[in-house]
Amino acid sequence: MRTSAYLLFIVGFFMPLGLQATVGLQPHRAYYSVSMAGHPDPRSTITDVRGTMMVELNRVEDGWTVQQRSEMWRSYQDGSVEHVRWGYVAFEAKDGSLFKFKTFRKINDELSDDIQGVAKKKGEIIEVVYQKPEKKNITLPEGTLFPIQHTRALLKAAEMGEQIFSSIIFDGSTAEGASEINTFISAKKVMAGNPNAEDAHQLAHQPFWPVRFAVYGLEKTEYEPEYVTTQDLLPNGIIKQYVIDDGGMKIHGVLERIELLPESGDMG
Repeated sequence: MRTSAYLLFIVGFFMPLGLQATVGLQPHRAYYSVSMAGHPDPRSTITDVRGTMMVELNRVEDGWTVQQRSEMWRSYQDGSVEHVRWGYVAFEAKDGSLFKFKTFRKINDELSDDIQGVAKKKGEIIEVVYQKPEKKNITLPEGTLFPIQHTRALLKAAEMGEQIFSSIIFDGSTAEGASEINTFISAKKVMAGNPNAEDAHQLAHQPFWPVRFAVYGLEKTEYEPEYVTTQDLLPNGIIKQYVIDDGGMKIHGVLERIELLPESGDMG
């Protein structure tokens, strides 16, 4: 399963527990427990998946930096266990003019993916220069958004009552360029529970939108998406959990704890 770098930017909109929603992003560090949801496809040799994920969002003078570390263990029918580590670092300029990215993945300590590059926007044109895994330049389709740009636009669309939101996104997590993401936004719901109760859930009585992201490769012609991510998205960007489904296996991530980080500059 491809780890979704786009997911971490959605997660990057977490607000600190106990604070009211505000306009802008809250620098933070969030920790998740990850496990397999349900049963894998009968044709799969994987029997179980367990692991953790950490996402860190920091405000810098002219934009945002994001770091993600994921560590998982995949168990197979023959009794073997595969150790997978995934790391991602990105910078997105506040004005959307610059996006730097670096991604790696190791399987049993052997490097399997090493991606690095920079995307620059000049007028309506975005050019991506890859340094790794091989040097190459690509031009993204007009209107392509970087992840934080996309999430802000999505939250606005949900608030306005839109049900479908489609965009082309570039996050630098693969060497294949941008992806098309079709988002389906369900009607707003309210989480059950009494927020004043002693044992209340941290998100009790909070409104949220169930959202579904279907991710397609731009150059692919398949009808089915490469993978699907479902989330419960609050108006302030909080996501209490997520599921990534690649058609053969579902991975469930649950927020365990979150830490506030110092703010710097304005929160625009």
